[in-house]
Amino acid sequence: MKLPHILNTLIIAGSLLTPTFTADATNPYSPLEAPTPGRITILAKTPFNSGKTSEITEARFKEAAECGFNAVSIADSDDCIARGFRAAAGSGLKIVICQGSKGMQEMSQLVNMYKDNPLLAGYEMRDEPKFSYLPELKDIYEKVRELDPKHMAYINLAVDFGTNEELKKKYIGETGSHNKYLKLIQKMFHPVVWSYDFYPIASRQGKTIVNVTDFFKYMQLFHDEAKTTERPFWTYSMCMPYAYNCGDVTPAALTDGTANGRLVPTEGELRFEAFSSLAYGAQGIVYWAYTQRPPQGPLTGTTAKYSEYYLSAPIDIDGNKTEIWYSVRNVNNEIRAFNDVFYGCKVIDVVHTSKTYPGTKAYTPEFGYFKTLETGTEGVLVSHLHNKGKDYIMIVNHDPLHPQTIQIEFQNPRKITEMLPTGKRKPVTSKTRTLSPGGYILYRLK
Repeated sequence: MKLPHILNTLIIAGSLLTPTFTADATNPYSPLEAPTPGRITILAKTPFNSGKTSEITEARFKEAAECGFNAVSIADSDDCIARGFRAAAGSGLKIVICQGSKGMQEMSQLVNMYKDNPLLAGYEMRDEPKFSYLPELKDIYEKVRELDPKHMAYINLAVDFGTNEELKKKYIGETGSHNKYLKLIQKMFHPVVWSYDFYPIASRQGKTIVNVTDFFKYMQLFHDEAKTTERPFWTYSMCMPYAYNCGDVTPAALTDGTANGRLVPTEGELRFEAFSSLAYGAQGIVYWAYTQRPPQGPLTGTTAKYSEYYLSAPIDIDGNKTEIWYSVRNVNNEIRAFNDVFYGCKVIDVVHTSKTYPGTKAYTPEFGYFKTLETGTEGVLVSHLHNKGKDYIMIVNHDPLHPQTIQIEFQNPRKITEMLPTGKRKPVTSKTRTLSPGGYILYRLK
């Protein structure tokens, strides 16, 4: 397996994530355009269903923009991609072209066709590639970068294998660990952005389960890799409820225990996923998926009618807005309101109270700023961010399902104000605060 060319270098101001895209005279693949210049990328996967040309309308894309997205990704036929670019004109959305199952020749043709289109944000290469496909993917990846040195090409990596060692080997090979796998990916691809998906909330036997341990374990892993390689990272948020290994079901099957999967996400759950990621310095939030997909066929060797049966999405199967659309819009509007805090931020420190997770740090008084910080059993994430000469402290509830009352007293409250999504700031007064499920508080240090 030959080593790749040196790929795009992301010039970093600070220790982690400032995505200033600039030319490098030693690098044949510079410069690189930011996918959504000056803004946290908020990307909607599947703005329309595959082959459904009736869904590829100006109204659909404008509706996605109204929901707070600034980018979409399209994985479809050449005709549908062309229709998507035409329909997106005037919406303010940028477009990521997905490789899907396309080979070298098809991707080369698409790159040459769209590389000068002002709507193009970049290319998503094979989603969650299996280990055996990496050599072929590397060749296609390098060709895409060679043909279009301006736009980002990235790979979304699989990380969640549970205790299934056979499945784990299919994705990370004999590397043996996620850490070694990421080192191999770095050596082969030199990613310009790290991207992965892990969905911590699930319905099992009628109960909602939150895998906070693995959620923060992988968050810390990619945060650390991003810091080491001086690249940004993106995370995913699940907004399409589904049941798996099942027949025809309704959402009630997830609450009565007759099916397992993912319930309709609450606003608190979506906020927990997005703002925990932003507190760790993520520069992109990807939602899977914007439009409800039809059921997926059965897995080989199973008796179930479907491997995944999708129950809803921000836009349902009939093209209508659902309650999820409004929840996603609310969370996206908050992300956009705090763009100047998160976009290009430097992460000074991230710690956790009450509970810690693999690779993470426990809160201690050495963190500074607090005279008192007392939290409930589930605890909170505490992040210190720096951006454009300003410092911020962010607190995020570890629990996306329940509120949590905390006690906060700052060493010098007169030099701290609380920032609100409305753009206003208010002085710090009350020592007792109740965080909503998955909720957060953002402070600015004067």
